Amino acid sequence: MLKPMKYLILSLLAFSLFSCADLNKGKQLKAIVAMQKSLDSIQSVVLKNEIDTIAAFGVATNTVELRIKNHYYADTIDMALGKKMDAYKKMRRTIGPLGRSFNTIKTGVIAEKETLKKLQSDIENGYGERQKFPEYIEFEKAKVEQLRILLKEYVDQKIKTMAVFHELHDELDAFSRSLVEKDKIKRKRRS
Repeated sequence: MLKPMKYLILSLLAFSLFSCADLNKGKQLKAIVAMQKSLDSIQSVVLKNEIDTIAAFGVATNTVELRIKNHYYADTIDMALGKKMDAYKKMRRTIGPLGRSFNTIKTGVIAEKETLKKLQSDIENGYGERQKFPEYIEFEKAKVEQLRILLKEYVDQKIKTMAVFHELHDELDAFSRSLVEKDKIKRKRRS
């Protein structure tokens, strides 16, 4: 009579342990699915906010700055032009970091998706140290949150940069071209 009771108690204990593990497994898998959806959203937003021709923006802004630097001669300081040039130079300096931020987020999302896929497989199949799964999930949540923060900073900076570019580029480009033409005319007169 005692032996069947031991087996019953042991089987109930084993059943309760496995059912708790299955309950945790469900919560853990839900957390991973939520992170995967978040990564899909991050990826979608970053791709919609890609600066298509970041190299072209860099070349265009550098060209305008060099034309003005090489062909602008004035006896007095034009404060309005100085403010515009200062804003334009600051904007130009953000183009490179924007490109790097975009690439960091894009590759970070891809890498994190792969990591979550592996973690999901480990949880589904019970591979690895089960007791560390919650710790791994929290670590991955922190990485996803970091990507979300980087994305927000990227989008905010991109909006500011593009606003300054669109506000000033055409005007300064036309001005720089007019300086080159004036210089050509002066040189023809001298020769």
